[in-house]
Amino acid sequence: MTNQGRKGAKVVTPHFPVFEGARLLISPILQGRLVAEDWGPILAPSLIFHRRLEKDYNIGALIRFLPGILFFIGFLVFSYLFLPHPSIQLVLGLVVGDIVIIALGMYSAIRLSRSLVLKADSEAVLVIGIQALIEVLRKLETLREQDASRGNDWPEYGDHPSITKRIANLQNL
Repeated sequence: MTNQGRKGAKVVTPHFPVFEGARLLISPILQGRLVAEDWGPILAPSLIFHRRLEKDYNIGALIRFLPGILFFIGFLVFSYLFLPHPSIQLVLGLVVGDIVIIALGMYSAIRLSRSLVLKADSEAVLVIGIQALIEVLRKLETLREQDASRGNDWPEYGDHPSITKRIANLQNL
């Protein structure tokens, strides 16, 4: 199932389909461009991520955002109990500090997501074989380059490693 035309649709990186509940979301960029044999190697890492690693991601992301959230809540409680009229400099400094902590948590969560996708790739090759996944990723890279030469860049959202990075990771196994 593609997510094209759906209101509030989740954006999907073309080379890494995702699951939303029981639904498989595939980028419309790939519609009609792959043969049936290519789908197994593309879907295997996504399925492994969804079934085994998504919980690790959710817990890891929560741990990464927790300091910023606790810092902000702590400030609110402290200012309510001890500072009936806090200075604007203090409030501004603490808000900026909290934004920095949350931004670092977001960056760390993105890095976690990328590493778990690479882990899903390495687990998938145990089932489908390393060559099958590398060949399909190279095919996708060729499609991406062809689209880019026509001015149609593929969306990359930062939460998944690039195709090139995925291939390099597999070659280092």
